[in-house]
Amino acid sequence: MFTKKKEKIHFIGIGGIGMSAIASVLNAMGYTITGSDLSKTEKTKSLEKSGIKIFYGHKAKNIEDDIIAVVTSSAISPTNEEIIEAKKKKIMVISRGEMLAELMRLKYGIAISGSHGKTTTTSLISQIMVYAGLNPVCIIGGNHFNLKSNALCEDLNSEYLVCEADESDGSFLRLSPVINVVTNIDNDHLDYYKNVENLRVAFLEFMNKVPFYGCSFLCFEDNVVKDLSKSAVKKYYSYGFSDKYDFYIDKNSIRIETSTTYFTAYYKNKSLGEFKIPLIGNHNILNSLASIGVCYHLDIDTKIIKEGLKTFEGVGRRLNKLYDKEIIIFDDYAHHPTEIKATLSSIKLAYKDRRIIAIFQPHRYSRTELLLNYFKDAFEYADNLIITDIYAAGENEISGISGETIFDIVKNGNNKTKYIKNIDDIIPELDKMKKDGDIILTLGAGNISRISNEYAKKLLDS
Repeated sequence: MFTKKKEKIHFIGIGGIGMSAIASVLNAMGYTITGSDLSKTEKTKSLEKSGIKIFYGHKAKNIEDDIIAVVTSSAISPTNEEIIEAKKKKIMVISRGEMLAELMRLKYGIAISGSHGKTTTTSLISQIMVYAGLNPVCIIGGNHFNLKSNALCEDLNSEYLVCEADESDGSFLRLSPVINVVTNIDNDHLDYYKNVENLRVAFLEFMNKVPFYGCSFLCFEDNVVKDLSKSAVKKYYSYGFSDKYDFYIDKNSIRIETSTTYFTAYYKNKSLGEFKIPLIGNHNILNSLASIGVCYHLDIDTKIIKEGLKTFEGVGRRLNKLYDKEIIIFDDYAHHPTEIKATLSSIKLAYKDRRIIAIFQPHRYSRTELLLNYFKDAFEYADNLIITDIYAAGENEISGISGETIFDIVKNGNNKTKYIKNIDDIIPELDKMKKDGDIILTLGAGNISRISNEYAKKLLDS
């Protein structure tokens, strides 16, 4: 669809993290971009500053006659009045995934997939490539602190495009990357896939989408990925903690100093030297190893890879430290039981003697129902736990499913657990609970970060 004539494209839900990144790239390419969203946010304000016209509220009149395409995401209902109006006007309505695929078609695509770790791995690869002067176009599912954005489009003539490959609605199968990464495969998005087997089939198809001259990087620490690799017909590199893998890290070389991790990486038993990352946790070590593998394959010098990793400042809502004085406050996007356990384990390993107060906001009724029994062991590394009500993300309630349902499952564990339905009642409770030395961590994909940010601000102002 990319022609010399730069026409108008409209995004429904333009403030979303994935939608806004694509809109930013198209805007930089010279297309006239408009969009709509329900409310004004820092992201929509940033888009407006770049010249994008945004309507607040979804209305049929937002679909102007000169629009050539309307981009929507799986979060937008097909009954949305802007979609209905676009179809009335015979304007093409396409998915976010299809638009991303069109952008990738023009580039040497590097796509990062997996149930967990996509955003961090995409950000790390982007950081190294930028540091190496390759200046890729980047589309990231979080705000990259070095880039100060979720999109990088300073050099539109760059050969490379780095992006997340979202499996949640199957749209990652539209992409045509030269290199792809599969970090792990977990039982998520079963509302779309219906069963685990369909999810596995989709990931195998993704592995095999690279061209004959391309390759995949597969994390063999994940048993599902390792098993699927037996059916892969395209070239791949394995990575993990075993010297049997192509890229690996010697576990004995790992050392943690507060929020920094050091390790030695190898490629086919050849030492690549010691690396330093401002991240903690085995999951982030593996994310870093994936980025090392991809960038080594791109012939980036290992010294530059090391410097790129060392200077990485992080990505939004991925274990962000908001306050560090008498207590420490972190915020993290983790909402799947596997992610929650990995995040809590990382903090416990780095801050062994500190009490962890975790605050969890479940995300979506459908996801909570599907994953309910997996939450039982997710919080074992939390000393104290507050569970609040579900962030619906536009879903209707499901009878018998609430934050209290999770509370009933986990309350008999090793931690002291409370259910606080209204998130606005959490800060007064924290005032009563906290002691010097505590670590407070908010977890969830909804708006729970508001609590950690407000509490950090309250302590800074006191």
